[in-house]
Amino acid sequence: MNRRRFLRYMGAAAFGIWGAGRTRAYDWSAETPLAASIRRDLETVFGGLSMALDFRCINSHLDEEFRIQINADQLYPVASCFKAFVVLYYFLNMPPEEWDATEYTPLYRMAVYSDNAATGVVLDNLSRRVSGPENAIEKFNNFLLTTVGIENGLHTWKWEGSPTVGLSDPRFAPSFQRVVRVRGIDYQIDNVFTPADLARGYDFITRGEFFTQSSEFREAVRATKALLSISAGDVYRSPIERVYPAGYMGKDGVLPASDVAVGRVIDDAGALKAGENTYLIAFMSAGDSESTAVDVLRAVVRQIDIYERNRVDAG
Repeated sequence: MNRRRFLRYMGAAAFGIWGAGRTRAYDWSAETPLAASIRRDLETVFGGLSMALDFRCINSHLDEEFRIQINADQLYPVASCFKAFVVLYYFLNMPPEEWDATEYTPLYRMAVYSDNAATGVVLDNLSRRVSGPENAIEKFNNFLLTTVGIENGLHTWKWEGSPTVGLSDPRFAPSFQRVVRVRGIDYQIDNVFTPADLARGYDFITRGEFFTQSSEFREAVRATKALLSISAGDVYRSPIERVYPAGYMGKDGVLPASDVAVGRVIDDAGALKAGENTYLIAFMSAGDSESTAVDVLRAVVRQIDIYERNRVDAG
């Protein structure tokens, strides 16, 4: 894939600046038999569950070999998964000489330990670096919309101790159109994204550095990848880490049933390496148990091994 094709695919009219543009529809009409088989297997696994998936393979030539989407355009509570994109937002808007991703900083605590109050601190600090009259939530959402091309954003971030308490973005307020549907019931929930949003964001991070003309963007993406690859170790393992111990670059999000009307939320998204390929997984769920979510993710990861063993024969 050359730079022109990538920019057309990403919809990035100004990628040389940072990588602007909105997501465009992707035409995957020539699915290989192997990818089709994997899709059918996963559709069976996900059948009847309140779960969704965007699963992609990027090869060493930076071409997308397959994209398997199951309920990928449906809204789910994003929990803490959005924090991965706050990391990129930080490195793009903070002068490099002021970068500080060392342990115990708000940025590190947000990315590695998912500290909610620290997340608000990072958003608040960055809002002072980004010009415009909008509040910290709105400025971050503008970044998601116009730079990354994600189509959804935060409504609020009101965790105790966060300087963003009281701020909101009315563009993403819960409404009859912005609902999470679980077993036929619609719920109006704060902070909802789609798996396609998360996968699009990780594709932007994964491939963007190889096509940009901006050295600043390239270094920011590399710093983002490095921080998002740090595991919390013995403190916590994400759902993907539990089923793929080789590690990944990403961020999960969990909400207990007591915190959200849809029931327990288990989300995880990121990039995994297998052989020469990179696999993007964006998984979201609502109302199913953690053990069920982990079992489903295990089935997704199992397909990576199947694809790696059989892709030479893919037509």
